[in-house]
Amino acid sequence: MLVDTIFKQYQISNYGNNMINLRKAEMKQSPEILQFYQNVIKSIEESEFKPKWSNNYPDLEYIETSIKNEELYLCRQDENIIASIVLNNRFNPEYEGINWIVDADPDEITVIHTFAVDSNFAGKGIGKEIFNQIRENAIKDNKKTIRIDIIDGNVGAQNVFEAFGFEYVDTVELFHNAVGLEKFHLYELVLIL
Repeated sequence: MLVDTIFKQYQISNYGNNMINLRKAEMKQSPEILQFYQNVIKSIEESEFKPKWSNNYPDLEYIETSIKNEELYLCRQDENIIASIVLNNRFNPEYEGINWIVDADPDEITVIHTFAVDSNFAGKGIGKEIFNQIRENAIKDNKKTIRIDIIDGNVGAQNVFEAFGFEYVDTVELFHNAVGLEKFHLYELVLIL
């Protein structure tokens, strides 16, 4: 489990006249979260963001497991989910042999998964604000690095994370239940050497 200082509730920023907060998701919200991801999937079909998610992933089981593990966070404006993210310190076992920029134990890393922003809020700085808080909390928690994998073809996500300062590390091919055998590009943001 990620250290509890990350986002029990965190004020991200003002957006219009409304405050935006990122909070741990609750189990009762799982159907709403599933609908949020399905809406995001539909909205990005013709965009440069191609995570290759489908109605099968992220699925209800993934969402409920992430909530149970206290790893899924939601950003809301008023009553609407405008962003969702899973944060933990786990990667696929195939990534253990990678020559990462920073040698770090699992408790010294933060890993970003299934980060999505409602398309109605894209380009308005919500993702950047969320990422800035992830970075600040990781530094406070003495994490050495933040890591993410990005599926091949998701050029939009690659551009965003490179703009956030992430460095490309490697590309691996592995089997993922949602997409089958695929290439994933591995990125890392060094916090502490």
